[in-house]
Amino acid sequence: VYFGMKIRCVDDDLTRSIVEYQRSVLDAVGIINGPAHAEVMLTKTGPCLVEVGSRCHGGEGTWKPIADSCVGYNQIDATLDAYLEEGRFMALPDVPRKLRKHGREAFVVARESGVLRGSPGFDDIRKFNSFLSEEVAVHKGQFMPLTVDCFTRPAAFQLLHEDEAVVEREYERVRELEISGMWDFEVISPHKPETGAVVVVDPFSSGAQLAARVLTLGYKLIMLFSETDSPVASLVQQGTCLQGEKIQHDDTNPDSMSALEDTIIKLKEVPHPIVAILPGAETGVLLADKLADKLKTRTNPLFLSTARRNKYVMGETIRKAGVRAVKQTIASDWDAAKVFLRDWNPDPYKVIVKPNQSAGSDDVFLCNSEEEVKRGFDKINGAINGLGVVNEGVLIQEFLEGKEYVVDSVSRDGKHKVMAIWEYDKRHVNGQFNVYFGMKIRCVDDDLTRSIVEYQRSVLDAVGIINGPAHAEVMLTKTGPCLVEVGSRCHGGEGTWKPIADSCVGYNQIDATLDAYLEEGRFMALPDVPRKLRKHGREAFVVARESGVLRGSPGFDDIRKFNSFLSEEVAVHKGQFMPLTVDCFTRPAAFQLLHEDEAVVEREYERVRELEISGMWDFEVISPHKPETGAVVVVDPFSSGAQLAARVLTLGYKLIMLFSETDSPVASLVQQGTCLQGEKIQHDDTNPDSMSALEDTIIKLKEVPHPIVAILPGAETGVLLADKLADKLKTRTNPLFLSTARRNKYVMGETIRKAGVRAVKQTIASDWDAAKVFLRDWNPDPYKVIVKPNQSAGSDDVFLCNSEEEVKRGFDKINGAINGLGVVNEGVLIQEFLEGKEYVVDSVSRDGKHKVMAIWEYDKRHVNGQFNVYFGMKI
Repeated sequence: VYFGMKIRCVDDDLTRSIVEYQRSVLDAVGIINGPAHAEVMLTKTGPCLVEVGSRCHGGEGTWKPIADSCVGYNQIDATLDAYLEEGRFMALPDVPRKLRKHGREAFVVARESGVLRGSPGFDDIRKFNSFLSEEVAVHKGQFMPLTVDCFTRPAAFQLLHEDEAVVEREYERVRELEISGMWDFEVISPHKPETGAVVVVDPFSSGAQLAARVLTLGYKLIMLFSETDSPVASLVQQGTCLQGEKIQHDDTNPDSMSALEDTIIKLKEVPHPIVAILPGAETGVLLADKLADKLKTRTNPLFLSTARRNKYVMGETIRKAGVRAVKQTIASDWDAAKVFLRDWNPDPYKVIVKPNQSAGSDDVFLCNSEEEVKRGFDKINGAINGLGVVNEGVLIQEFLEGKEYVVDSVSRDGKHKVMAIWEYDKRHVNGQFNVYFGMKIRCVDDDLTRSIVEYQRSVLDAVGIINGPAHAEVMLTKTGPCLVEVGSRCHGGEGTWKPIADSCVGYNQIDATLDAYLEEGRFMALPDVPRKLRKHGREAFVVARESGVLRGSPGFDDIRKFNSFLSEEVAVHKGQFMPLTVDCFTRPAAFQLLHEDEAVVEREYERVRELEISGMWDFEVISPHKPETGAVVVVDPFSSGAQLAARVLTLGYKLIMLFSETDSPVASLVQQGTCLQGEKIQHDDTNPDSMSALEDTIIKLKEVPHPIVAILPGAETGVLLADKLADKLKTRTNPLFLSTARRNKYVMGETIRKAGVRAVKQTIASDWDAAKVFLRDWNPDPYKVIVKPNQSAGSDDVFLCNSEEEVKRGFDKINGAINGLGVVNEGVLIQEFLEGKEYVVDSVSRDGKHKVMAIWEYDKRHVNGQFNVYFGMKI
């Protein structure tokens, strides 16, 4: 069992011997280009290969910050340099000869299983002098199994310090906490208790955080997608990655009732009771209403569903209820629009033209003449808007003059509670009249804010929002509040506002939404309105006034030094194209500001505005349009492959995520904080004609409108397909005839043996009689035999056997079973047990020039009945 690992430099005969041995292995198995992750046992007779993978070191890439700090570079970045930036790769040292600091990764080992109430030991670890970062897989309310392999590891902590003794001492303190002080259990149980399921329809924008909160509370998450290839699917805050069952609603079916029934059937097949159905984004509102009505979960009246989504119907519904509403019409032909305008004859001539169903100020025009209204009408009518919906008609409204506010609320059985009031800062820039510059949080402490709250509650009653969240935009005009629009979902903006709400009022709309559905007592305990702010907060939306390819964003460093700096959300990075900001979809970044002193927040907010004029950006190219770029294909962007894929985007290349298997069992192995945007291609591994499947995938790749400059495996599962595709498309790669030797552990061992490199004694057998003959001919003394799958990872089903009977039990368990990578074990690998200290050598090669990125020393120990659990590693 892995307990950890520590990073090493190449500074003695021991590490030099490991490096020389590893280079012999690379040459033997034909790794001349790209990364390699070699596990080497240092035995009494010298180094011996455990296995080597022609991909980056996995472990979700949590080791990367240790490598960066200790040696100054890392395998992920160097891999892309080897393919794309020869000069940068060749400038790297051949091996890391000296450590700048000392680092270890401590893999937390669970010695009991159950449902967690908390992890108090984690707070102790976060106070370590050597604490660098963390990766937590099991949270409050979730079930934690015993740790027996990499897949059952509840957490990992990355430790770093100038003094090695500090790292070692605090690493051992992690081990002590595992025995006593790490966990607070609600229930200690060997098996996962049954829980209910929450369906989030379109878990995008703040809906992704709503979905993450479902998991934190211990419920099963069902992510239901209302549209195929939704245009807002990329709107997820950095750091929000979700694991749960996925269901696709068939919005392409012309029979909408049949499509709804098919989705209901899929939901009824979920092996958990569905306790709530919620929209995550604006696109999910209508479907969530219909499903909740059919499945009888808490919801809002279905007959008013259209009034909660269609802006024209929304306005007319509140007008009918006696609530002040905007003057408006909807028209799908210009003659009808013209009649409305001439009957109205607005004075002064200020008319709003916008889509009837969209968001984020998408195609909203302020028009000062009938001609301008006509231009806006023609641009909107029949076009596809920012939510991917065809605009059937155009909404024409009076221009509301005044200050705009947002009221975020949550309701239960008609009891409305305000979570926050925000005051918008919208300005004219880049030819657009209503660009968001930011917003500040307000409390309900004067007649103005009280009038807005009372008005908003009238709106909620009128459109039938009696359960769940509401996000209402209200203009405070000279004649009082008037609705811009209301959504029956949480405040969007990717939820970047949440830390401000938490700090300023002590709670937030996302958490309260789930309380309203699942925890009545907790919801009812919330105040009706926030009457006082604990601190002052503002969100500054960065506005790009020039467009081009970024070399850097020096102004961001200034902002990070603000006294009020709280957090950030950056959408455009070095090497990427930044468009002019005209709406929420073209915002390059947002910074969350917080301080006890309101004057500090206001002063530093205005400093952001100054930096936008001068000092924020460093451009490689200033250009009105995005330049053409090459594309990098990452096959199975899981584990550290997700970071490899993220680095592709950072370097400004197009990302193609190619999946080698349908429903890959390792798809969830992605470090927290790594969420990817790119084109997705599914290889058809179910096709019995593998050559035909390969050709189909090549056709899809050739249809990509960008030149493919590299094809790389992201995870072990992607190695073989990446090799074949790179060979066919003639990108940099390794010899195809040795591809099996880089993936099949048995062939790997025999290949390096044939090349004269020390290899483990082994056989592979698919029937017990052949295995028995091998064992009796060998007659190991002492009797220590390793039994494991031939193609798997993460210590999955690896057994140390001390007798032929134990070998037989391991053989029967492995042979024909599906392993942790989702592959059927065709035969069992039987090997000598390598006694000694195990090391990892991570390298990157280009044209046969091998460079070592890091050496790690594993800490594996016997625990929970497993002989080789990872406890950690040190560099």
